[in-house]
Amino acid sequence: MLRLLIKFGYFGWQFTGFQRGNGVNSIEDCILRVLNREKISDNIQCAARTDRGVSAISNAFVVDTDRKPSMVLGVLNGKIPGMAFHSYANVEESFNPRHCDYKTYRYLIQRDEAGPFLRQALKPFRGQHDYRNFCRMDGRNPVRTIRSISIGNKGNRICIDYKARSFLWNQIRSITAFALEQSFSERQQDPFSLSEKYPRLMDPEGLILKDMVYEEIDFTEGISISKKKQFKSMLLQQKLRTDVMENFAFLTK
Repeated sequence: MLRLLIKFGYFGWQFTGFQRGNGVNSIEDCILRVLNREKISDNIQCAARTDRGVSAISNAFVVDTDRKPSMVLGVLNGKIPGMAFHSYANVEESFNPRHCDYKTYRYLIQRDEAGPFLRQALKPFRGQHDYRNFCRMDGRNPVRTIRSISIGNKGNRICIDYKARSFLWNQIRSITAFALEQSFSERQQDPFSLSEKYPRLMDPEGLILKDMVYEEIDFTEGISISKKKQFKSMLLQQKLRTDVMENFAFLTK
């Protein structure tokens, strides 16, 4: 019996959430249905449970099976069109996928959403802080350490990348909303001086789990050429729809 650590990506808006039992088409349920039907396994353990609407490039899960890794990834890629199971590694029986070295998230915003002081507004969130006013409390310790926050450009969008060992529920969406609000003011408010929870959240569709990083593990690529072509076709379709919608922009002026 092997314990496989599998990395996979998905478009969050195509599913009804992440956790099993969350609607008729949750990410975990889709994976488990295929694994059960093909008699590969009856359980998985996931690294991160993303909010409904949030996408991922490299989330991860472990599965115990006696099948070959190439067969497992081939079946999953063939049966679930909205996901890409792209790499794997053999791990110890006791391995827990939640115990990563760090994870990275990206939030995408339109350039005109942010003011000139965005970098300044994000700077206070680096390092260790009590984030109780910037998350949805779920019983866990709200003290977290954000290792880095970087800002880049991708087309007409700004990319904000967050790196930490762990994040709290809604933490990134709350921090980003606060920073955007502050980005138009040269006089910055200390976010940790707030006496109560910050009320705004960014939409989940702009958030991407970029990677779960396991520094001591070497992954093997396990995605077929046909799956790559399928994903390329989906991306081109989505780009076409975006280009068509941009032609209606005059209606919003």
